[in-house]
Parts: sequence; structure tokens; C-alpha cells
Amino acid sequence: MRVLASLALLTIALTGCGGGAATRNEPDAAAVAAVKARADKSHGEHSAPATAGDVVKTEKGESREDAPVKNEVQERRGKVLGVDPEGCTWLEGAATVSVGPQDTRHQTRAAAIEQARAAAVQDFLGVEVKSKFMDFQQEGLRKESRLTEGILQTTRNGRILKEQVLEESYRDAPDCPACLYRVRLKACAVPRDAQGDRDFYVELNVSNHRFLHGDEAKLSVTATRDCWVYLYNVYDLGSKDQTALVVPNEHVHEKRLKAGQTWEYPDDEAKKLGVRLVAELPQAGDEVSAETVRVIASKAALSKAMTSPADGGWLGVLRRLNRANVEWTEDAEAYTIYKR
Repeated sequence: MRVLASLALLTIALTGCGGGAATRNEPDAAAVAAVKARADKSHGEHSAPATAGDVVKTEKGESREDAPVKNEVQERRGKVLGVDPEGCTWLEGAATVSVGPQDTRHQTRAAAIEQARAAAVQDFLGVEVKSKFMDFQQEGLRKESRLTEGILQTTRNGRILKEQVLEESYRDAPDCPACLYRVRLKACAVPRDAQGDRDFYVELNVSNHRFLHGDEAKLSVTATRDCWVYLYNVYDLGSKDQTALVVPNEHVHEKRLKAGQTWEYPDDEAKKLGVRLVAELPQAGDEVSAETVRVIASKAALSKAMTSPADGGWLGVLRRLNRANVEWTEDAEAYTIYKR
């Protein structure tokens, strides 16, 4: 997405909520409960891999059993490697998924990487890893070379700060050459602070998850605590981490939310300045692009040096946040842009 009359590329900016870490403004209990319930529901929607024969929910909430689900997980395992000087723990994860007859390497790789990450961190964090990202089996993405999800999934009990793919390849199954795809990677993860505010959530929504080139978009953010908000866009997935900061920008120098308040962007003030969020394909000739918008909510205002993706991309932002003495939380939404 692009921000017309403002920025080059749409990105989710970190939003900091509230004053200092020690300050707590208790919002309306019903508003907090509503945000928490929606966050739990959205993060639980893809908590476990689907297998052939499972009932699949369509976008309209209907159930169907008309076809087996591709990229079925065949094997998943993880182990602890050691502690990094940065304080995170290196973990190894491996996963093998089946390859559907129409799946591209990028689509299959995305599914395998997602499962290898889960294998790496699940036992370390002590919970089932839950993510809120796109369905890698979307029909329209089967020819998309940038499908591979190059950023990390949101986890509710810990975060990955570093990652390296160690090996990946097609494998033969009995009587089926190259019907499996295996990924082995290592990830450096930290658990969420046990003393932190477990009821501090931020919820991000995108006005649509499928856009045509040129469509306008709108983002909405709600948090359970007073905070500052930062929005980012992560695009060109599969080649390298391309991360852009959407808010703050030249028109919105900072955004502070009250607990339970929903903020839409572009808001009325931004629209008066001519700011529009427009879905645009990254390069001429692209037919489809899989992208992700991310939000960070912080209980204290964050410096430009901390929130800029120029140094290290999205993972660089997370590493600096991890070193900072500030309480924060995050959310993410995936969307797809198609050629008109």
C-alpha cells in the first residue's frame, strides 16, 4: 500500500499507548474485555495446521469439506541450541509439509517456514504458537513469487528477534518424487516478561484483506491501555525484509490512544491534508502482492532511532524494543493486492 500525498509506501507505525510504564489508566471493563476477546479469537483462528478431511471455514463463515487441505504437516520438531549474547535463546526447528499439485515453491516454502518456526519456539514458550496470517493456499497467490512470508508471526507469549534458514529442499515420498518440502531453521526467541501487564493488548484491523490495485484502504487500532501507536507496512515478501513506517509521518508526528478508544487512519484530520492509503503493487508487471501491516503499542513514547526500520528492518525494531525498558505489545494483519 502507498500513502498518497504523504509517504512513499504504506507501513504500520508503532503506536505507544499511555504515559510511562508505571502509569496505568484503567479503562472501561467492558471495552477491555471486548478487545481482549477479539484478540484471543483472531490469534486462535490458525492455531493448528489443518489436515485433509478437516472442516474448513470460508471467509463468510461457512463450513466446507469439498477438498483436502494442501501443505499438510508431515513432521515437526525442535530443540534448544544455546543463549545469544543479546539475551535471546537460539532454538532449532524443522518441519516437512506435503506439496499440493498446484503449489509453487514459494507457497510451499511459506507453509514449511511457518511450521518450522512453531516447532522451534513452541516448547520453549510452553504454549501452542498462534498466528494471524494469510492462508497460504489462496488460489490467487499460486503464481505469486513474493508469497513467502519473510516476517515473523506474532506470538502472545514470546517474540523471535533473529532468524536464519539452515537448509531447505524438496524430498521424495514413497511412490511420489518431490512431494514433500522440508525446512530447518534456527530462531532466537525471548519469552514475554512474566511481570508484564498480561491484559495489555492492541488490536489492528484492515478495511479489507483483498484489494485491487488502486483501491483505498483504512486501518483501525484499539488498545486496552493508554499508549502510543506505531504502524508499519512489510512488503515484497520472499526477497528481503522491506519495511516502511506508516505512522508517525510528516502529518502525524505522534499518535496517542486512550484505553478502549478506536482510532481509524486516515482520520478526518489526515484526510483534510489529502492523505489517502492506496493499495498499489510494488512493481510494474506484478499481478499480486502479499503484504503485512503491523502495529506496536507502547506505554511510553519511542524515539525515532528506536522505531525506524532503516537499521535492520522489522527485526531490528524488535531487537531495539527488547533492549528498552518499556512495556509494549503488537498485532498484525495480512492483506493481498491484485492487479486490476
